[in-house]
Amino acid sequence: MGNYPINAVGFDEDFIWMAAIVLWRRLAPDVVNSEQLDEMMQRGYDLKEERKVKECCTLWLEIWKHLKKRFTSDKHSINDAERVFSGMEYLFNWCQSLEMELGSAGVGDSDFFRKRIEYCRDFYRMFPDTDSSIIENMKRAEAESYFYLGEKEKGDVAFKRLIEEFPESAWGYIGWGDMYCLFRGGKLPRDYDKAAKIYRMGLDKATSDKDVILDRLRDLEEGKKDRK
Repeated sequence: MGNYPINAVGFDEDFIWMAAIVLWRRLAPDVVNSEQLDEMMQRGYDLKEERKVKECCTLWLEIWKHLKKRFTSDKHSINDAERVFSGMEYLFNWCQSLEMELGSAGVGDSDFFRKRIEYCRDFYRMFPDTDSSIIENMKRAEAESYFYLGEKEKGDVAFKRLIEEFPESAWGYIGWGDMYCLFRGGKLPRDYDKAAKIYRMGLDKATSDKDVILDRLRDLEEGKKDRK
């Protein structure tokens, strides 16, 4: 077989790359490559901008399913996992966006709260060495999702585990207390005394963002006056 000198510049250079992607789709339609995943990811961001949150989450969860097949046991953090995907976005940022959008989608369709629980569990179990603030956020999102589903007991257990793991972070206590007085969607009756107890626990143990906890307690006191 002979060798033929080819010089591809400008449009021709781009054409070779695009042709390779088309050929891939024709010869291996069941194998999703990084370029296709990147296109799907960008389409998800477009759907998000169009406020089609459920469609965005459905598409992104499909990406997550494909990415999980690439995550080998030697990758202990999401930073390690960046090596399995080359696209316009960093997985570090995209994974956090997926968690947040699943929460938004859950407001209109509670099934997405279950998907959020499953996703968050997948994430922190596969990538335990990821930045602790992200692990904390994932575990808090899981705990909150139980409350949004009306599963208070499971939510309490998840939040207890969260503050045991991150006792000095104010946001575990804030998130837990909020579930008893804010953002509930009518699934369970409010319990302002329980919320205040949790906030005060955070005030005793947290080492930062205590001002946020104090704001929550002030709001509860103001609300108590209005409820009388």
